[in-house]
Amino acid sequence: MLLVTSLSITTFTHADKDVSSIFNSDFSYLVQTYSLANNGDANAQYDLAVMYDTGRGVAEDDKEALMWYLKAAEQGNVYAQNNLGVMYDKGIEGVAEDDNKALQWYLKAAEKGYVNAQNNLAVMYDRGGKGILKDDKAALKWYRKAADQGYADAQYTLGWRHAKGKGVLKDYEIAIKWFLKAAEQGNIYAQNNLAVMYNTGQGVVKDNQVALSWYLKSAEQGNIYAQNNLGVMYDNGVDGVLENDIEALKWYLKAAEQGYADAQYNSALMYDLGGKGVLEDDKKAVKWYRKLAQRGYANAQYNLGVMYQHGEGVTKDMAKAKYWIKKAYESDDSEASRAAEDNWNKFELWKY
Repeated sequence: MLLVTSLSITTFTHADKDVSSIFNSDFSYLVQTYSLANNGDANAQYDLAVMYDTGRGVAEDDKEALMWYLKAAEQGNVYAQNNLGVMYDKGIEGVAEDDNKALQWYLKAAEKGYVNAQNNLAVMYDRGGKGILKDDKAALKWYRKAADQGYADAQYTLGWRHAKGKGVLKDYEIAIKWFLKAAEQGNIYAQNNLAVMYNTGQGVVKDNQVALSWYLKSAEQGNIYAQNNLGVMYDNGVDGVLENDIEALKWYLKAAEQGYADAQYNSALMYDLGGKGVLEDDKKAVKWYRKLAQRGYANAQYNLGVMYQHGEGVTKDMAKAKYWIKKAYESDDSEASRAAEDNWNKFELWKY
């Protein structure tokens, strides 16, 4: 089971106010907004910046957006300050990346309590940047502030940090607390990690049905890790969850089709071996083994070689069998390498 290790990413968020009127406005509204902005109205300046930033109602223009965000930000508009930080953080057409300026603007909005900026600031301290040193203590401080305000990404990250002991003492119970808060808000990574902890009994009494429920919530939102983990549960069958090869393959394929290597390998194995309600299909097994083999996955290289060796799902081709089995032998995967060596010697592949 996979405990997701990715951090929250910097999020671009518009104001917590209704700006829909901008996007469905008539020309008179645009004129009025320009007039107010030119006369120093910070809210109008922000609205105008959003319009240029998103290309709604006007031609998209990052430089104009930057100019109006800056005017609003200098008057203390926290939404503009945060979005200005995002522009400098990411670096976009017409705006050079500048981590120091990004940090400066995030900090201004964060200190006024704007939760999106607090999380973005935490991410900057977490990852470091050009001229910005990584600072775990500062990152934790701002993650906590954002999490305490209910920001799901920050709650997820705090859960992950406590689960891994990154910058804090490892504490599964605290991890569970934060994962649960984020999961209940729909954070797909927190949902998967919460499921992993119930699945493995880390910090909670092991409960596979609760794990299944959280995997399902995450998987249905497209999380590849949860989709694969859900597949594993159905594939193996565990206490409280009946083995179901059809469901297992369904979830493996959803993750596999998004490029997730573990799910691609699991899909290949299911087609290779067949199962209850899943017919053996060597051609589909070869399809998934090949995708992984070409990406350097040793087990898939070995299995693909064996498929060529025996003509399963492909025309028998000993030269290709030799090629892929040799690749597996040369890999860093000791198990695959040993299997490849045994096969090489048993079938005298050097002859081909």
